[in-house]
Amino acid sequence: MSDTTTRQLMDALLAHYRKPGTDQDGEVLIPEVAAPGSSRRADLVRVGLWSSRGYGIDVHELKVSRADWLRELDDPAKAEAWWEHSSRFWIVAPPNMIQPSELPTGWGLMVPPTSANHRRFKVVVKPAERQPKLTLALMTELVRRADNIRAGEIWQIKQEHRNALYEQEQKIRQEIGSSRLDYETQERLELLDKIEAAMGMQITRYASRRDERFVGVEEWVAAVAEFTPDHVALQRHRRELDGMEDRIRRAANFALTNLPERGDHG
Repeated sequence: MSDTTTRQLMDALLAHYRKPGTDQDGEVLIPEVAAPGSSRRADLVRVGLWSSRGYGIDVHELKVSRADWLRELDDPAKAEAWWEHSSRFWIVAPPNMIQPSELPTGWGLMVPPTSANHRRFKVVVKPAERQPKLTLALMTELVRRADNIRAGEIWQIKQEHRNALYEQEQKIRQEIGSSRLDYETQERLELLDKIEAAMGMQITRYASRRDERFVGVEEWVAAVAEFTPDHVALQRHRRELDGMEDRIRRAANFALTNLPERGDHG
């Protein structure tokens, strides 16, 4: 994996632990986790749940360049922050980028497979194993981060589902075509277009809190029901008053124009 990016290396590492397309509950994989009481983040924390597959907490640091690796050696604080809270501490890097002799005592080294037909990483150096220190701060951070990731994944799935429904709806509309609609339905659609243009938003079947270009039909109906009756009544009264004021003004102008001048009455 020459010229490997961090994203590519992370994807390969996730596939090493969890075969793509399969459901496995033997471990929990949590990226970007801060160490308890520290701002130092591990690239990936694996919590092994089965002793047969490696029970414990594995902390992984991903390195994709020599410069990145040398900076890690010069700054041991990140490894130190996670050391007592991990069962094993791993460096994950492309093949031949790091020499085993460069590793500090107790660190492990994993490299991705050189063949595209394989997904399991090769263990170049086994790390030292120890009993991790399990604190409330550690468990809280792991649960918080895992829950945030889960919520983000659920939101992403919902968005993809909504987008798929929207695209399907648009496709159906295009296939039907305006020429096949009766006059009343077409007129209503044109009125809907005017409403959406005035609002600057598109009415959809499903609400999207993170996209201000769309408004769900239910929340739009609720807003209209709350606002429209009084507003329309006020607009109508205002037009009536404006019309009355205009009629009075024209009558007054007419009367002033046609008043007889002094002396016309003898």
